Amino acid sequence: MYKIWSGAILFFLVLFLLTGIVAAEDDLFTKVDEYNNLRLGNDYIVLVVNQQTSAVGRFAIETTGGAPLRTNDDNKPLVYGRPNPWTSYSTIWIDGENFVFGGKTERRAGKNGQYGELITLPEVSNNRIITRTKFNDITVEQILSIVKSSTTGLYDSAQIQYRIINNSDVEHKVGLRTMLDTMLGENDGAPFRLGADAVTEDKLYYKKQLSSFWQAFDSLAAPQVTSQGTFIGNDVTPPDKVYFSDWGSLADGVWDFDFNPGQNFIRKGEYEIDSAIAMYWVPEIIKPGEVKTYITKYGLGGITIVPGLLSLGVSSPAEVTINKSKQSFPIVGYLENTSEINAKDVKVTLQLPDSFAANNPIRELGNMEPGDIAQINWEVRPVNAKIPSDITYRVIVEAANTDNNQVERSVSFVGPPELNAVISLVDEVKSKLGQLQPNPFRIQAQISNTGESTLYGVGADLSLPPGLVTGPKEVTLKHLGSLAPGEKVNVNWLVKALKIEGEQPFAVNVSGINDYNTTSIEKMKLPSLIPMIYLQKKTGNKSDDYMSLNINAANLGEVEQLDFVIKYNQDQLDLSYSSRGNLFIKDNKLLPYNGPVATGNGIIKFSEKLPFNKGTGTLTTIHFREIEDDYELSIDNIKCFDEMGNEIKIKIQELN
Repeated sequence: MYKIWSGAILFFLVLFLLTGIVAAEDDLFTKVDEYNNLRLGNDYIVLVVNQQTSAVGRFAIETTGGAPLRTNDDNKPLVYGRPNPWTSYSTIWIDGENFVFGGKTERRAGKNGQYGELITLPEVSNNRIITRTKFNDITVEQILSIVKSSTTGLYDSAQIQYRIINNSDVEHKVGLRTMLDTMLGENDGAPFRLGADAVTEDKLYYKKQLSSFWQAFDSLAAPQVTSQGTFIGNDVTPPDKVYFSDWGSLADGVWDFDFNPGQNFIRKGEYEIDSAIAMYWVPEIIKPGEVKTYITKYGLGGITIVPGLLSLGVSSPAEVTINKSKQSFPIVGYLENTSEINAKDVKVTLQLPDSFAANNPIRELGNMEPGDIAQINWEVRPVNAKIPSDITYRVIVEAANTDNNQVERSVSFVGPPELNAVISLVDEVKSKLGQLQPNPFRIQAQISNTGESTLYGVGADLSLPPGLVTGPKEVTLKHLGSLAPGEKVNVNWLVKALKIEGEQPFAVNVSGINDYNTTSIEKMKLPSLIPMIYLQKKTGNKSDDYMSLNINAANLGEVEQLDFVIKYNQDQLDLSYSSRGNLFIKDNKLLPYNGPVATGNGIIKFSEKLPFNKGTGTLTTIHFREIEDDYELSIDNIKCFDEMGNEIKIKIQELN
């Protein structure tokens, strides 16, 4: 007969769902503990970041309440770090040199590495603990937050994110290694369970060999802490290679280390089992101004367990994102003979709905001695184009001489993220006296996720047409973190117009981890910045009979030669003198300038070669004495040429 879920387990499951003891993303606490560690946690786990002088920025992960239906996993370490985290660290490989992230340490882990400048101490911002270190022109941000586990569906996993920013004007080659000193409560030697492998010795996996996740637990029949790391998924960046090894070797070697395939996890130089994991993202070129984001996850694992003579557990993602590049998901089965007899002719069967299939759904395991643990991995794929919103599968274990057992687990399916950007002008831009006002002005992109899953590592990059540049201290690439389904965010840029004409295309490229990219383009019409000359009158006090006439220019950057005449009525105005305009002054130095020439009969001739690429300002100021209050004054005979001798049309705005 099959042994199914007991009434007690079902009772607690219903109680768990009805009482709503599921912590949400924002049910977080923050505090500084008695050891000066910064702690960010919820009902399941807590992130612990070192704020001491030594090893500042290093972190640990612990349970608080752990799994909701388990009482023996409370307040246990998942990554060692008591009383202050120091044993786990990350290495930044920059142009062949190795640097350790965070503050210096005199202890073993990373002691022999080079260090950078710690520019931001650990701080909580938007429910994340952020630490920044600078390595010459490279800035690295460590961003720690609490996110959903792929298998439990609860906020019981740490998202470990590194953003590497090239602040220089040359490219650099940069890589990353993150080493975690993993621990399950008091157990430092539980096997790493990856796919069908139970890893207890030094072993290397390359990206193509990795399963979506790995798990570790001390016992299937009565587990205390179940941990899980995620390698592949829509919310992580798959590492290029992963080493499982002893902590001592990884602590001593900041990049390369003493790796001995087949050797058990005895701590180097000592006699205790001490396991650790190192994830590598191989060095790649980062261009000037470019940012690379690497994300991994580690926390609690979700395994549905039914005890018995043959204790059976299964794990799989609680939610699967199905897209063109991901059309399958893993199911991992764990089987332990917890009886006192040899189990004979053991067989494990995976039962799937008709719309899904797996290779070798029936596995013949042969005989299992008391205490033996078997591990089975299936890769499940849809066989129909239409994928249901969720399924329930069953794993059954049978033996010739013991009770059989079975367990069920559900999986839901969602579509990929889909981001869109709507671009618009924030400011009403007008043309006044040949210039845009305001200038710089603001461009906004409203970015929304209309898909079914969250996109992580989101960036929005503005592309401008010729004649437009970003404003002072503005950057084109903005980093937005993550964007959940249905979420919207407004991103603003300050843009300055140098020269524009007609309708202009504005483009925003939205990117995310795992090579997500989409571009939105909007055409917007700004007032044209055409070449023009306008006359501006300045008068003194009412008792003052003198008037100054500024002859101003706008957008004459391509003008090489400019000629015109000013006409006035000598019976109404008396010419006094003229002065140089600011277009002919640069860095407090006078540029070549002929000045206007009075030719008689109320005519002033202006003929100048204009300074290169300086097209807005005052050409000259002409001073008159007013004989009459009303007078006639105009500009005429304008000739304007570029450096090739081509005539340029120019707009004139005379005195009103």
